[in-house]
Amino acid sequence: MRIVDLRSDTVAVPTLKMRQVMKDAEVGDDGFGEDPTTNRLEEMAAGKLNKEDALFVPSGTMGNLIAIMVHTKPGDGLICDRKAHINTMVAGNTSALTGTTICTLDADETGHLNLEELESLINLDDIRFPKTSLIVLENTNNLAGGTVVTPEETSEIYKIARKYGLRLHLDGARIFNSAIFQGVDVVELTRNCDSVMFCLSKGLASPVGSIIAGTKEFIKEARRRKKMLGGGMRQTGILAACGIVSLEEMIDRLSEDHDNARHLAKGLAGIEGFSIKPKTVQTNIVCFRFELPKLSCREFVENVGRKGVYVICLEKDYGRMVTHKDLNRLDVDYALEVFKKTVLEC
Repeated sequence: MRIVDLRSDTVAVPTLKMRQVMKDAEVGDDGFGEDPTTNRLEEMAAGKLNKEDALFVPSGTMGNLIAIMVHTKPGDGLICDRKAHINTMVAGNTSALTGTTICTLDADETGHLNLEELESLINLDDIRFPKTSLIVLENTNNLAGGTVVTPEETSEIYKIARKYGLRLHLDGARIFNSAIFQGVDVVELTRNCDSVMFCLSKGLASPVGSIIAGTKEFIKEARRRKKMLGGGMRQTGILAACGIVSLEEMIDRLSEDHDNARHLAKGLAGIEGFSIKPKTVQTNIVCFRFELPKLSCREFVENVGRKGVYVICLEKDYGRMVTHKDLNRLDVDYALEVFKKTVLEC
């Protein structure tokens, strides 16, 4: 059976070059700071983002958690989009492990925050409520359909943070997708952020790992939290080597994923049951609403899954598809045909 996996870009497998560099990687004990390949990746990542230092961590979830731990203390409050990854898809770790209260606001349907509402949620003096110390911004916005945040919008949020003495952390799991779509250097999107996390194991196709970056002081504290969370690893060069390939070879090709996502969205718009605006699809994520009298979104996802096309139902009638390097235009067309036949059969 032909398989077309649209669940996430995390399903993309390492390239042949990645497999080779894993075999040949020079390694050492990263716990002692002696893995030369990992050190090279961290230096390269810091340079890409124009930050003083960077740290290789096992996952983006851990990276964001570490950043929150460094920027806050138990009892503090942070502000983010209600549907932000740190609030919805991390098994509750933000509140459970950092002692931080999450104060949320709703982004609009394109993933953008109302800055007046954001500013109104900041609390510094009222002792009845958590003292706000951090704003977390997500770019691209996953559950809004991979929409981007512009340098100008980031700058405005940074100004609000600074006005009240807050820190701004960027959950940039797919920040290079955002940069490619906007045609800007990634530094334009990270310059005004105190810390940044991005994933190597999503669109950049590494098998494992993410990066957090910031000042040297921030990374020094981040290393301590990484150890605290059990993230200390040893001969990490075999993984970091893939990350180097990701940064050298996998960024520019993200535009192919974006093109395939727009093609997918256009096709979905012509199938009964789907509610989607193709023009709102910017990067590699296609969020949609699906509902027919005889077929719910969850039933649709289960049905096409039995035919080898994998999609995620997030909630009720809301689902998500993600393009990546292991899918081409023919795969997208095949998936669309499966969707059409499934709807006609119900």
